[in-house]
Amino acid sequence: MHANHPASAVEPLPGAPSRAVGRAVDYIEANLSEPLQLSEIAGAACMSRFHFARTFREQTGLSPMEYLRMRRIERARHLLRTEGQRVCQVASALGFYDQSHFVRWFRRSLGCTPTAYVRAAVPSGCQPCDGAPCR
Repeated sequence: MHANHPASAVEPLPGAPSRAVGRAVDYIEANLSEPLQLSEIAGAACMSRFHFARTFREQTGLSPMEYLRMRRIERARHLLRTEGQRVCQVASALGFYDQSHFVRWFRRSLGCTPTAYVRAAVPSGCQPCDGAPCR
């Protein structure tokens, strides 16, 4: 999608994403820690909420809010695994309402809690709950 996004980010459907979707993705990336609303993201893309949501889903396969949560979970994995931040710090840094909201989304996304993820990521040839090898 964009060079500064991790390879695990959702790839758009064949063909380049529209400029509007690209602007929205850039806005999401720049504001991961903010409590973003669909209307804000659509505004960054200069589109109505309805048209933006439909276009974004067509081009990425996800709703804008699903994409936002996915990017926050990816960033959380990085913060937990490589920067050793506590769960409450990560939840706050990534714009989740509170720690329990973050833990719920993390578990839904990866099948384990952030604490279990960190424990599984201890260097020893482990496999964290998402199956990605530790580094």
